[in-house]
Amino acid sequence: MVYLIKANRGAKTYYYLAENARVGRGRRKLLKKYLGSAKPGAKQLAALTDQFQAEIEVKKHALTGYHYLLPDEIKHIDKTNNGFLERYRQLNPTEREQFDQNFVNVFVYNSNSIAGSTLTAREVRLLLEENIAPNKDLEDVLEARNAQKTLALVKATKTPFDLGLLCQLHETYFKDTKPFIAGKLKTKDNFVRGARFQTTKPAYILTDLKLYFSDYARLAKELHPLELAAWAHWKFEKIHPFQDGNGRIGRLVMNYVLFRHGYQMIDIKTREKQRYFKALAACDRNNAGEPLARLLVKRFTAQYLHALKEGK
Repeated sequence: MVYLIKANRGAKTYYYLAENARVGRGRRKLLKKYLGSAKPGAKQLAALTDQFQAEIEVKKHALTGYHYLLPDEIKHIDKTNNGFLERYRQLNPTEREQFDQNFVNVFVYNSNSIAGSTLTAREVRLLLEENIAPNKDLEDVLEARNAQKTLALVKATKTPFDLGLLCQLHETYFKDTKPFIAGKLKTKDNFVRGARFQTTKPAYILTDLKLYFSDYARLAKELHPLELAAWAHWKFEKIHPFQDGNGRIGRLVMNYVLFRHGYQMIDIKTREKQRYFKALAACDRNNAGEPLARLLVKRFTAQYLHALKEGK
């Protein structure tokens, strides 16, 4: 129900229309419309209310399909994240550095392994921590090293989420192994490894990316960071803007969103890749990021609920 709000700020009075609108399962959002400093008359108020109700329907339609998580799930995620951060801050600098490096090691191993790398977890750790290169395919070695550099860029960058950042991430990751396509948008059709859904045609890449970044800017103000990360990763894979390497960049996009909003990064395990691929395929079928969001909730909880607790 729409109602009138009178707000006093100092000596001035302002009037708003408001409604506590339902925007998802168990989710509500207070929507407001500023009317001015003069209280509208009954006839004007009725007309403004009708107009506001129409605007509310548009707003609700724009938001309802993106709120994937229930309030209790969000509360659990936030509690898990805050609890982990409290424990993390109690570590000394050396312990923090080692914890961070351990995440880099497993993330690089799993993300590249999902994409077909032959390096083992131990080989990745020795390469990244001690610069001991295994006697394996040179491309796998170079991409492991560059994956570490790209992840560091994700954490350090102050650049807003745009095409320039995407191309910079892709170029950093693949400049030594795929120099002819690194940082460049695709020119031929491609597909999502493991999910096999239709991706954007090369002729429409710029159009779809423009809409992608516009939607991201809008949704970043409305969604929980984990919902936003799931949406951003799924939509990126749907577009598949680069000729190769989209899965690895998409997983970095997911973590860019989480890190930028104060949440811990997620490592999707290579042993779970079939579940991960099925989640992406379900997102495509349903035209919604909820299946991936639910997978990320499980991964986030598994990684951080008990991390750094004594005896864990």
